[in-house]
Amino acid sequence: MKRAILLSAFLAFTVLGARDTGSSTGVMSTKDSKKQKFNITVGNVWNYISNFGSLGGDFNNNDYGYDWPGGNGHPYYLWGSYFTIGFKVGDNVYVTSHNYPDGEWNYTSDYNSVAGPRESAWDVYTSINDYKSNPKNTPGRHSGIKVVIHTLAWPHYPYNNFIAHEFYITYDPNECDIGSSPPAELDSLYLGMWYDCDVCGADPSDPHIDDLVSFDGWTNGEWNNPNFRHREPVDSFTVLPDTFLAQPDGIPDQYLVWGDEDNEHIVDSAAAWTIVRSDTDTIRGYLIPRGISYIYDGDNPADPGDDTGEGGACAGYIGGSWLYTPPAPSDTTWVVNGDTCRIVRPWSHQWWNWESDPATDEDIYNYLKGHHRATYMNGHYYRYAPHPEDLHASVFDYRFLSTVGPFTLRPGDTLKFVWVVGVGQGMNGGYDSYWGRGWLLGLRQVMENALKAYYAGSEHSDPAHPSAPDEDRHWNIPVPPAAPGLRYSYTKRGVELIWDDYAERTPDPIKGVVDVVAYRVYRAVFAPSNWQLIAEFHQDSTGGFVHSYVDTTVSVGFPYYYVVVAVDDDSLESPKNNYKKDEDGNPLALVIGTQPASSVDNVKVVPNPYKGSAPWTASEIADKVEFINLPPQAVIRIYTLSGDLVKTIVHNSSTDGSEAWNLLTRSGQKVVTGVYIYKVETPDGKYKIGKFLILK
Repeated sequence: MKRAILLSAFLAFTVLGARDTGSSTGVMSTKDSKKQKFNITVGNVWNYISNFGSLGGDFNNNDYGYDWPGGNGHPYYLWGSYFTIGFKVGDNVYVTSHNYPDGEWNYTSDYNSVAGPRESAWDVYTSINDYKSNPKNTPGRHSGIKVVIHTLAWPHYPYNNFIAHEFYITYDPNECDIGSSPPAELDSLYLGMWYDCDVCGADPSDPHIDDLVSFDGWTNGEWNNPNFRHREPVDSFTVLPDTFLAQPDGIPDQYLVWGDEDNEHIVDSAAAWTIVRSDTDTIRGYLIPRGISYIYDGDNPADPGDDTGEGGACAGYIGGSWLYTPPAPSDTTWVVNGDTCRIVRPWSHQWWNWESDPATDEDIYNYLKGHHRATYMNGHYYRYAPHPEDLHASVFDYRFLSTVGPFTLRPGDTLKFVWVVGVGQGMNGGYDSYWGRGWLLGLRQVMENALKAYYAGSEHSDPAHPSAPDEDRHWNIPVPPAAPGLRYSYTKRGVELIWDDYAERTPDPIKGVVDVVAYRVYRAVFAPSNWQLIAEFHQDSTGGFVHSYVDTTVSVGFPYYYVVVAVDDDSLESPKNNYKKDEDGNPLALVIGTQPASSVDNVKVVPNPYKGSAPWTASEIADKVEFINLPPQAVIRIYTLSGDLVKTIVHNSSTDGSEAWNLLTRSGQKVVTGVYIYKVETPDGKYKIGKFLILK
């Protein structure tokens, strides 16, 4: 292993070279000023990374947790994620873990920065430790471990549905207070990714209680049980890079084929295998088990009918996989002509439900090593816990724990890992009619693209010759330009946008030159998603660019979001994340207000039709419509088509011509889908009658 001094030099360079991206960094404030959260909103999945052990989630605080599609009002897939390390000293076990709401890791002041574009479009550097000064862990149990985390994300297809994390783990015995003298090494060490996924927040009633959990990968023969409904190996599909066929192809569905595409580099073809697919297609490459622990929405027995996937609102599968770990006992290794090959595999896949969260170090450690009494069945311990249905369990609120190890961590050494989490449309891909995104990749294809991205540009490594992130070129995929700094406000002329020339001064990190050729202006209504292009500006004859635009097509009462993106000569756009944000990094809408009107003639309802809750402002994600262009005094009555009175609202304001309705009836019940009639009447008897549509 490379020594820690090399890692320190590497990280010092990356952090010192990182540029300050100003207000667009998405740094969220917390009650403790030393704790930081960094929003990651460049792709289709929105999340955050912290400097205190959380890898995202916590909807209680309105934080992003693998919101998918990002920007659509928190259809979150992740409630919380907990970075966990356990090891042994003699016969005693020690575990340091984040857990809700705070955990045992301490925040550090170094490496907390955002830079981009660098290796990705949005690189975040954070670090955590369990040193003697850590007040969040018990004295006598401080491990002396420090973890530096590099998080990467991309905005463009096919890399925009996952977020990657590189971990660099070191041990300082001078910061360890275990025993009378610090141990010379930390033995039997396991690293675990503990994810409490709730699929999903678009289901306001039971986003968590109707989930199922499973594993897609090599299971050491533990699932070769004819009574299991979910077995491995199984060959039911032909899983292709961008779609799938509902027919077998001779390849187990839990494996991807590496080497069947031009961009899948193989270091030593002599060490590769001859793979026959469908008895006709012969490939030289490798079969790589994906090793994905994942959670998805099941059929809630409390709801009538089949509500699996919530009618398309929660069709996503969220899962995580290891792209790189140091050599471990669970790996596959072989030697060809002196060439040692190794395929990374997780040590265990464990799960439990919310009623049995492990509460002690011993409990957590037993899960980490896949030797827990809860997964002791049929006469042995399952390292790869079978599907709940195969253990006579049903839909519930589950967590998964994906672990790697065991390792030995010595002073001066650095253990390096790469972990990636993504969301896909089912496992193999499908059509999204609910959010209107068309055909989407499945979780299997998302993870294969993550593996391709990691080894893109590698010169002496591939998935059968794995290398750590600082041991070869990695993530060498096209990087879009930096997003320009943007500010905008409403004026008498319309919404005026002004942006800077930052993208024109920032070279592409791969090409080494500035490659910006145009700017595009996008606008969204009600949520920072479903962007519509409203203007585009190319270089003029002198090589210059326009840096301002006025949108004169806005309507009063609507919450708007704007972004300006730079476009490079590969037609890649910078991330759509330079819209207005509040101090916590949450989207901030620009609402075009109305002044009181002199009559009821121009009263109208927005939005019409209403299609679901949306973030009207940074702090308000609301089910509501607004009546705009109201006179200073008026009574609003809302009726069903059959003439039943639903709600009466009294408007009285000399400064505001708007009035909101929260879509509750006069008895406090939520209204249903349908057409509604409104009558707005002034004290002098003048009135206007109209109608609007509610879709739920």
